Amino acid sequence: MKKLTLALLLALICSFGFSQKQEVFRIDSLPKQGILLDKGWKWHAGDNPDFAKADFDDSKWENIDPTIDIFDLPQVSKQGAIFWLRLPLLLSDSASKESLIMTIRQSGASELFLNGKLLERIGVLSKDKSQIKAFSPGRDPFSLQIQPNHPQILAVRYAFQPNIFYATHFANTNTILSIEITSLKTWYKKENKAQFGIKWDIIVGGIFTTLFILFFAFYLFFPEQKINLYFTVYTALQVLPYGIFSGFYTVKHVEIYYWIGNALITMSVVASSFLLLAVYRLFNQKIGIIFLLVISLGISCIPMAMLVYDWGWVVYGVLFNFLFNLELLRIAIVGVLKNKKGAWFIASGGFFFCLSWFLFLSSGSANSSFEFAAPYFYALAQISIPLSVALHLGYNFAQTNLSLQQKLTEIEILSNEKQQILASQNETLERQVAERTAELKASQNQLIQKEKLASLGELTAGIAHEIQNPLNFVNNFSELSTELLDELSEELPEELKTPPSGVGGLLADITQNLEKINYHGKRASSIIKGMLEHSRQSTGERTLTDINQLADEYLRLSYHGIRAKDSNFNSDYKTDFDENLPKIEVIPQDIGRVILNLINNAFWAVKTVEKPLVMVKTEHTGNQVIIKVIDNGTGISEDVKAKIFQPFFTTKPTGEGTGLGLSLAYDIVTKGHGGTLEVVSKEGKGSEFIIQLPIKTS
Repeated sequence: MKKLTLALLLALICSFGFSQKQEVFRIDSLPKQGILLDKGWKWHAGDNPDFAKADFDDSKWENIDPTIDIFDLPQVSKQGAIFWLRLPLLLSDSASKESLIMTIRQSGASELFLNGKLLERIGVLSKDKSQIKAFSPGRDPFSLQIQPNHPQILAVRYAFQPNIFYATHFANTNTILSIEITSLKTWYKKENKAQFGIKWDIIVGGIFTTLFILFFAFYLFFPEQKINLYFTVYTALQVLPYGIFSGFYTVKHVEIYYWIGNALITMSVVASSFLLLAVYRLFNQKIGIIFLLVISLGISCIPMAMLVYDWGWVVYGVLFNFLFNLELLRIAIVGVLKNKKGAWFIASGGFFFCLSWFLFLSSGSANSSFEFAAPYFYALAQISIPLSVALHLGYNFAQTNLSLQQKLTEIEILSNEKQQILASQNETLERQVAERTAELKASQNQLIQKEKLASLGELTAGIAHEIQNPLNFVNNFSELSTELLDELSEELPEELKTPPSGVGGLLADITQNLEKINYHGKRASSIIKGMLEHSRQSTGERTLTDINQLADEYLRLSYHGIRAKDSNFNSDYKTDFDENLPKIEVIPQDIGRVILNLINNAFWAVKTVEKPLVMVKTEHTGNQVIIKVIDNGTGISEDVKAKIFQPFFTTKPTGEGTGLGLSLAYDIVTKGHGGTLEVVSKEGKGSEFIIQLPIKTS
């Protein structure tokens, strides 16, 4: 940031006593928005060092307003000829009390003098036209100090850099010299607003970068779909204007500024053409006269916006963009009317475009109180349809993925059936593998465990549906057959019930066999139920739960449940709850199932102990709630502890456990609630199962 000690302009000309008849530009006070030095200037072609002196007579010089566009000043040469500007200034005492800031915007190179003293060189000014380099400070401030109540002469030596294509890029005028005086506070407000605009451009650039990555990934995975390539090119060309050139308005070299402007216009037209082509392909629209007219208008806009003053920019910035987006909206509406899949996404984007475009045009007027928001509405209009297209492609991708998943499920079912058919043909191979069992026992155990874990979630539902129905028939018909045999036995004559016939004995044997079938069928049903519970993902809702109350409830439920099954069972139990334990968000049914399972196991472990005791304890440590289930039972060996949380592993006798309880509890705690489940035990000294649940804070 450069500082000029100009005892001059920074008296913030809010209200000034200047009239066309006065020769001095008076700065009596400073308005809130600042003041533009646009009156009282005189200019003269030629180059003379005396033009900078305060006593030079410029009465014969021509009046000029250097803040208007150079195309409206045909008398000023734009081919590098040097000319001078002069402005008499007078700063009042009241205005001099302000801390004044001066900002300068120009289209050429200049040297500023105050009362004949050089204050600042802006750009490179030379009698050799090829050495002239135009430079505009933009928003950079200059601090000015001037003696009040003393007339001052501001003189400017000036020349344009030859061969620059001056045009109204992005609705900016090509002013000769625009000097604005504001207070330091006002300048900071304007600078913050400008910085926010740059951040907004970066945000929009980030959106287009994300879309570029998305479409490019689609193209890499599905290269045969050229539509993804069109969208990739479009978003890539949009990343540069909004991302890399987010600081476009801070470019100070005038020639570079216009070249960047030309490049931005060219990229924008090419990007729009690819987007329109992509949407045409998306809805299977034939390229017709409307498409060709819109693209032709866009191509013609490039030289017009570069070379044609004023309305050349209007054709590009307003007419082409409006017709281009209107055509996108028309195609989307046609797609909706034809029930094209996902067309309403793009139609919605078209609606938001129209709304944003209307707000852009409304806020862009000079009398609008929302003039500052015009660039944001313009950016929203630009990204509304591309975002809707991305949503449309994402929706189609999701639908395709869902269809593929359904087909994969069907293939898995067919594969399982095929495996069952092939199983009978693999008996010979199995016998050969059995001969090497001893040698490969350790590897085989690991392989079996991995297969169980890998296939459990995928196959459980299918197994349940395939086995449960015939199993139900086995159970039901065994019970029914038992009842029929009872009725048959009642109907048999006495002579057939007793020897030597033996029919009654046969009926009793058959009845006993059916009861065994029914018993083992129900045990198989119980195993299947446990498998389903192990593979099922809980959909319960998390609620704030009192863990103390939950543990106490399930401790009593477990004890009385075991007593109901085995009246000879007896055990002592007690609780040690932390009274300051906070409520935590859990799925109470799932955590209750875990606690109940651990307590049931604890009561089972103390059956053979002389003085059985089961205790449930809770603690609050840091951001965790700890639940401990402790028993003085037989304990657990190191070998058993290594496998205790594995599915299907159990130490209970046959018929008393499926081996899924602790595995299910482990999954609920670790996967369902992000906690941990551990066991501490020694043989003959009891066991302690420790649950740690995190306390989530919002």
